[in-house]
Amino acid sequence: MVFIRTINRIIQSAWGLLPKACPSRHWQLAGCPEATLMHMEDTSPSSGGRSPRQEEKWQAREQKLLDITQELIEEHGFAFFNMDRLVKASGVSKGTIYNHFSGKEDCLSGLCVRCMEETAGMFRRALTFKGTPREVALAIHYAYSLHLRMNPTFSMSLITVRTAGFSEKTSPERAALLHRMDTELFTLAYSVIDRAVAEGDLKLAENMDRVVMAFLNWAVSYGINMLADTGFEHSISDHLGDKNIALIGANVLMDGLGMKPLSTEWDYSATWERIGNEIFPEEVQQLQQGSF
Repeated sequence: MVFIRTINRIIQSAWGLLPKACPSRHWQLAGCPEATLMHMEDTSPSSGGRSPRQEEKWQAREQKLLDITQELIEEHGFAFFNMDRLVKASGVSKGTIYNHFSGKEDCLSGLCVRCMEETAGMFRRALTFKGTPREVALAIHYAYSLHLRMNPTFSMSLITVRTAGFSEKTSPERAALLHRMDTELFTLAYSVIDRAVAEGDLKLAENMDRVVMAFLNWAVSYGINMLADTGFEHSISDHLGDKNIALIGANVLMDGLGMKPLSTEWDYSATWERIGNEIFPEEVQQLQQGSF
């Protein structure tokens, strides 16, 4: 139910970004003539009167604590992690750690926010791909697939922080950051659909507007990659073999939406390879070498 409420909140936020005109807002969707892709209010936790130098040290320490949190989870799993183990592994006093995080749930939410920021960065890079709107949409799918494969801990934390037990114990400031990143990622995905409609490669239909199409692309990409990489042991994944299920799923969805050129008219396998070579060459190489 928490996950469903989160999705409803994102879609409701997106609906608020779809006026016929583009009035001044804290942030706007691409497609508004006077808007940049994204400009949002800073909802980060208060600095509490810290000087710039103190704030820099504060942020560096928090990132280090999140690094250690991720290492502990990757080595021992979510069930193992707690604040006492973070204190022991970090060598930082419990009081200092609780100044950064209200508890285990808030710390894991902080880790999730950081990974979502990384995902948004990869989405922005995907949007620079030179191609048709559908190819750029495919670049978004590629970016999501690549990031989830590089960060399996993040894949699971996305689900964990949506549960009632976690959301209720996450600080209001961190919850606001999670919501901000949800909306930012959705907005980036939406911009591709908006372009496809504007260029005539995608036609709107009843109950199938830009918001729904953007959500479907995001949801299908996340679901496929989560199940393919973490959802099964060997029973089904073995049957998938070396099939590029992320590409297949994206093509099935976009063909179903009628997004042109259709997969029968275009070599999207070549596009997929070009996305990796042109936009994410370093990440692809590191993943192939097992550097992550």
